[in-house]
Amino acid sequence: MDILTTIGLLLGMALVTYGLRVCFFLPGVGERFPPVLRQAASYVPVAVLTAIITPEIFMPQGHWQALSPQLGGCIATGLIVWRSKKLMLGIVLGMAVYYALRLL
Repeated sequence: MDILTTIGLLLGMALVTYGLRVCFFLPGVGERFPPVLRQAASYVPVAVLTAIITPEIFMPQGHWQALSPQLGGCIATGLIVWRSKKLMLGIVLGMAVYYALRLL
């Protein structure tokens, strides 16, 4: 994927994410949305982040890799944050696992 396509995708995702969020702050607009739609909009940032990260984890060089340093770091980060409930610890140790796997 070339740089212009990547920038276009990022700008499009940002527009959708923030556009939906801004709708709720405009006077008289946010109150008209049904509660289900308001709840669904709260998941948009997580969905966009997942869409950005997932291809890099499972297809780092553009093709499927079952075992990669990215996947190892991701799993380690998830497990550490899940067990310790400390995000910064998970990020630091996950990066350490990623770099250790890159050296192997």
